Amino acid sequence: MKKRILSALLSATLVVASVSSITAMAAGDTVNGTVYEYNTFTANKITHPENGLKAPDGIVDYIGNSTVTDEITGVGDRSQNYAWSAIGHGDWVYIGTCPNAMTQTLNFMDTVLGNKFDKEVMTATLNAMFNGAFFISEEDGGDPKGILVKVNTKTGEVKLLMSKATTNTNVQFRNVVELNGKFYFCGSVNGLPAVYQVDPETDEYKKVYQSISQADYYKAYQMGISVGIRGISTYENKLIISLVGLEGAYICESDNPEDPDSFKVIATMDDMFNYPAYRYQDSIYGGSIWDMAAYNDSLYVSICTGRPENKPDDNTMQSFAIIRGDRDDNGKWTWTSVVGDQEKDNAKYTYGIDPERTRSGAANLCIYDGYLYIGEYNDEEIALERVLFDRSCDFVNANLEQSVNLYRMDTDENIDLVVGDADKMFPDGSITDLGSGFDRNENQYIWRMQVYDDKLYVGTFDTSSLLEPIGQLTNGDLLKMTDEEWQSQIEYIKVLAELILNKYKKPHLPVNAPATFSVSRNDARDMAKSVNNAGRISKATAARAEDVIELANEVENAVDEKASEEFIATYKEFADASDDISSVIGDLSDKIFTEENIAKMISFVKCAAYLSTSERGFDIFTLDSDLNVETVTTNGFGDPYNHGCRTFAVTDDSLVVGTANPFYGTQVWTLAESKSDVDYDINSDGKVDVNDATYIQQVVAGSAEKPDNFDSKADFNKDGKVDVTDITAYQIYLAENNN
Repeated sequence: MKKRILSALLSATLVVASVSSITAMAAGDTVNGTVYEYNTFTANKITHPENGLKAPDGIVDYIGNSTVTDEITGVGDRSQNYAWSAIGHGDWVYIGTCPNAMTQTLNFMDTVLGNKFDKEVMTATLNAMFNGAFFISEEDGGDPKGILVKVNTKTGEVKLLMSKATTNTNVQFRNVVELNGKFYFCGSVNGLPAVYQVDPETDEYKKVYQSISQADYYKAYQMGISVGIRGISTYENKLIISLVGLEGAYICESDNPEDPDSFKVIATMDDMFNYPAYRYQDSIYGGSIWDMAAYNDSLYVSICTGRPENKPDDNTMQSFAIIRGDRDDNGKWTWTSVVGDQEKDNAKYTYGIDPERTRSGAANLCIYDGYLYIGEYNDEEIALERVLFDRSCDFVNANLEQSVNLYRMDTDENIDLVVGDADKMFPDGSITDLGSGFDRNENQYIWRMQVYDDKLYVGTFDTSSLLEPIGQLTNGDLLKMTDEEWQSQIEYIKVLAELILNKYKKPHLPVNAPATFSVSRNDARDMAKSVNNAGRISKATAARAEDVIELANEVENAVDEKASEEFIATYKEFADASDDISSVIGDLSDKIFTEENIAKMISFVKCAAYLSTSERGFDIFTLDSDLNVETVTTNGFGDPYNHGCRTFAVTDDSLVVGTANPFYGTQVWTLAESKSDVDYDINSDGKVDVNDATYIQQVVAGSAEKPDNFDSKADFNKDGKVDVTDITAYQIYLAENNN
């Protein structure tokens, strides 16, 4: 038994997990080219539609030499991973991108957090894990950096506004708001935190504020301070921005953003109860002041608070806080802790709102139907770091166990649980009867919320896309791989084995994840239990890797007949070669079966169990004022690599969705809901006819009782009331549809 598990371990080291590019569709899903339909919702992919799904996008095209172009030929630019910020104007949507999102994260782990790794082996490992789908770098080694671009939602036309090659600006705009007809994008430009103004009438842009000098930025970096401008909002016709400098986090306001001297500090660390965690080692890499929203004549601010010194245990960081700012007639701000330290700061609620909730490092805010909606955001950065460098799934498992909640706060700061599991604070569960994550453990962020067409749209980050090397062992994806995918996978395995052979003197395998070509649940569990840090690879072990490479070639040659006896026999030889390696590793097995490694094996199995029912790709749900929940998608519009709904934007006649896709590049979609006859069946008699028009007249006149859903169904012009104009609109609808 020990030898069998050890063999599985070595197979796991040399034969890293593969990824299927086929995902199960939800019942009722239809994907036809670049049109996605589910229930009454239709989404249209407007960037690189000719490429379809699971293919290069990124809005623009990469033409080499670190240069992108808006003259689209279909090449795409996979490096533009996230539509990081977005805002609509007319038929256009303006988008700021985040390039190389996951590669930047890995480099950050290497250079700042001290998780050193061999970049060549890491690249080969990621290729083997994700079958080449994970974007690492441009083929020519170029780096086009981030961009600001606008896309016409009717024609798909793309116009590049800012880029390193065309305007000498490396832009990474994280958020954007509109104020007095101008757009204000915040983030970094050429590495320094800044706010830029864009005039959507002319597309002229200019820097209006820079929060720190180059010298102080470098000093902050050396001090481990995560400087930047993340949160941006408006309040009483003023621009509000959150910043981090050498002295920590602070908030500024400006009533004339075009004047840099107009920005005034309205909250310091002391004003914010020293809540903001702003160092790289902190929660979400020093997320600090996370989000801001004007609600009920106040400014509400969500804050990351988790630091190593206040973490409850090794697998938990302290949860978010929320403070309220009130401005008097003289311009003086007073700050109150709403969610935070109840004893010291007299907060109404503890960190994270619910004392049993321990996973959310941040919270996203949105105003809808008279409430402040609060969406949890779990700390996946630390979870990813632990999986890659500690070979432990404990942190990610704790996140999966507590998927994200959605709350709402009223004007008296009373909080309802809208989506979430029942516990002591909310013993009756949520008011929608949906559990945490909308009943899906893999949802780890409420990433974006947007009010559109009288509904609240809620988009998520789905962690199962990144955890597919584990999840595929139990979710069935391995069994769906095509012949081409098998052949590609073998090639990546050979590259990794050759690197191990060449680097055996100083090996560093950043990921050890099990894989198999035909897996039962019991086999998967046995293999999962073998995952751990195997230590240094001896020269003999590395030499034996040559046999694995040779047999991999034979498996590759037989891949087109993988159901045949010949393939099974060839693959058995491949597996036996890994088994033979155990005869040359001596007492390495004593290092494998330590208490620490056994714990890591158990955490891996637990993670695989959580992911056994997962569906890759972000989710979008809608809520109406009666808290009816509808599903728009649970699979990233049919693309499993769309792991996040990163941005929403509203144009003149559409809702725009920008995706987070670290595999093939961000995509931009328009989303619409079609009206079915049931929406027009006002009197709920099962048919749409003149009796419905009469019923509307009676309710408006007060001679008939108004049902609960009357306003949402009969307010056709969406002006917030039902009157004679709606009756006229309904009569026109009946005439046009021969009712």
